[in-house]
Amino acid sequence: MKRNDSYVLRKLDGIPYLMTFGQSRADLCRGVKLNETGEFLWNLLGRETDRENLISELEKHYKTPEDNFSVADDLDNFLKELIRRGILEEDTYSHTDDSPPFMYISIAGINLRLCGPSGAFYHSFESFRIEKPDKIHQTITLINDMPPNKINGTLLIRNNELTVVESADRYVLFFPSVPEIIEAHMSKDGKESRFYYIAEINDTFRENMFHAIRLIYLYFIMRNDMSVIHSASLLYRDRLWLFSGISGTGKSTHTKLWHKLLDTPLINGDLNLISLKNNQAVVHGIPWCGTSEIFDTKTHELGGIILLKQSPDNYVEELTPDKKSLLISQRLITPVWTEDMLDMNLDFTDRLLPHILVCRLHCSISDEAVYTIKNRIDGYLSETGAE
Repeated sequence: MKRNDSYVLRKLDGIPYLMTFGQSRADLCRGVKLNETGEFLWNLLGRETDRENLISELEKHYKTPEDNFSVADDLDNFLKELIRRGILEEDTYSHTDDSPPFMYISIAGINLRLCGPSGAFYHSFESFRIEKPDKIHQTITLINDMPPNKINGTLLIRNNELTVVESADRYVLFFPSVPEIIEAHMSKDGKESRFYYIAEINDTFRENMFHAIRLIYLYFIMRNDMSVIHSASLLYRDRLWLFSGISGTGKSTHTKLWHKLLDTPLINGDLNLISLKNNQAVVHGIPWCGTSEIFDTKTHELGGIILLKQSPDNYVEELTPDKKSLLISQRLITPVWTEDMLDMNLDFTDRLLPHILVCRLHCSISDEAVYTIKNRIDGYLSETGAE
């Protein structure tokens, strides 16, 4: 925990007060009168400490026995009141007993603890529900309240869908098109997040929160050597093939033609999560799939990524290595808020490309388009010695 930098200790006629300036003053936050103990604790909070150290310092200062429970109780009440007022900030957003988990889920080996009211989480998460795991990678907590204080920082991005501000210890996310989500706070490592909202729990809220949580998840997997590409996928010859293109290119139409002509299973209608394991590219099932409602929970070996471009003629264009890197990196939807994030995406793409087929299919909406790329895939599998 740490002090809000917009509060300072000042004495008025010898009486200690916490006075506001900057953002807290702009938010009309009032000064707070402290007693002797409050002043003592405030000064302790100016250095790195935790609850146990504060209790120890109080016992030494007031010469109270170590089993004096009133010291701990008084301290907890004091800290909770400061946090409630936004005067004290929690360094992390860790799970507490007053935020019980609603469910545990596991997506691509990432274990998430979702904390919030029953009914707040989208139904697709149920397919990924697990029992309480030994290790939690991400905790996401929904809080039906305004955030205790406003966090200022460096503006990273801003558009109609998302605004991201970076402070010293967290990212603050705003969703302009979703007014019921006030803001979200995410730790820099992506392990802990809190969504502050003011809304009734209904279908619209669940869907909006479902997509907002996706962004938090995407940030975390990017830091753990995975990425998600905007694409529709199908299973052919025991490998997954991703078909990607700008919106309106016809990736869903093309994969449905495969299913119609060759009875190939459709795996995800919109997004596919890729990781590299032991120099092998694999695709993990995820619940996010656009409006297609097509997804599964399994892991499949990745065969290749086919970039679609509308054309009256059907033919395959082979791409240079730099063109492959450019086009694939542009189709990834993991965050690129900073230069470091861009480098993570480019590095992932460069390591992925040697293990898969990447080409561009110029195509029409026709059976011929399916057989044109099928022949290229069959040839690639023969070249690489796949059965």
